[in-house]
Amino acid sequence: MVTVRQKRVTRLSSREEEPPCPGATRHVRALGISSELTQIYRRMYKPAAAMITPTDVIRLLNRARVKFILMGTHGISGWRGEPRATQDVDVLIRKSDHSKAIKAVQKAYPDLVLQELPVVTRFLDPLDQKPVIDLMKPEEDLYREAFKNPLRVGKTHYVPNLEVALACKYAAMMSQWRDSEKKHLDAADFISMVKARHEQIAFDLLFSLGEMVRKGGGTEIQRLVEEARSGRLFGFPRS
Repeated sequence: MVTVRQKRVTRLSSREEEPPCPGATRHVRALGISSELTQIYRRMYKPAAAMITPTDVIRLLNRARVKFILMGTHGISGWRGEPRATQDVDVLIRKSDHSKAIKAVQKAYPDLVLQELPVVTRFLDPLDQKPVIDLMKPEEDLYREAFKNPLRVGKTHYVPNLEVALACKYAAMMSQWRDSEKKHLDAADFISMVKARHEQIAFDLLFSLGEMVRKGGGTEIQRLVEEARSGRLFGFPRS
């Protein structure tokens, strides 16, 4: 029988007064490792690339008083079994702060190429046109939900809670627009989080988040969790 974990709503407006979330040290350590792995990769294979770390972006957005959640590989590193490198820094920006975040990044990194997309404002490295900073827009229910109960990491930033992290990877795996290669990375992240944190998953919340991704997603994401836990491989739909 699955025990439902009691959740506490975090108020983003009062981060300085709140105690750090349980496991904050793990998230800090994992972020340090994923950041270092990324920098090592860039120094070895892309020495002329823009060297922008998640810590740089976190400090920049905090100085600009932008409300955000660190997402992507850096944001979920503390939930995975072990951190890994990634190409860019993904941050989910509160809707009312999005323009302010864009201006802050442009001022700090004027050489980056801005690319405006429906769900994200992307900043590309002029060297290879690869994204280095993604300012995500909370246009979908899942990402709006992320702001209701993020986990605070020290006094610097928030990361998605475990269920949101899993649901975001599920959404990426199910997306008809995402490249197959990236879907397999998403699956690896999903499996790693499940194997490392299965006992911490609130399955009722995960079901609700899965339904936000697509109809029937609640049952499907729970099935994928059990497949990941048991070591069975799973595939992706064509559409």
